[in-house]
Amino acid sequence: MIDWSQVVTAEQQQETDRQALRDLIAFRRHEAMCAGISIAGMSVATDDVSQTRFAGAAVSAMLDPDYAVRWKTGDGSFRLLSGVEIIAIASAVRAHVQACYDREADLLAALDAGEAVDPDAGWPG
Repeated sequence: MIDWSQVVTAEQQQETDRQALRDLIAFRRHEAMCAGISIAGMSVATDDVSQTRFAGAAVSAMLDPDYAVRWKTGDGSFRLLSGVEIIAIASAVRAHVQACYDREADLLAALDAGEAVDPDAGWPG
């Protein structure tokens, strides 16, 4: 006997496929977001922990105009950063992260509109 309750309809399969594509887009956003950026030749990490550290350093720089810090860059070297440089880097990191979320939103909107999307293309880098 066939258990018809276990049959997957074309609509259900399509929704499963769409959800898998949504998940892939979110994964790609996270990869792009955490890939790091280069600012004035300096490799800068953009993962969640680094974002928090830059935000904290930027707050310190805003509170103390003479604030400076020896920052470990993405290549493992240390560089003395002034408060102005810290704020600029934190702003660039934030802009990169937001650009990744904007790309995800654009891809999801296109998917919802029934357009074909490439989850591997167009990410900030």
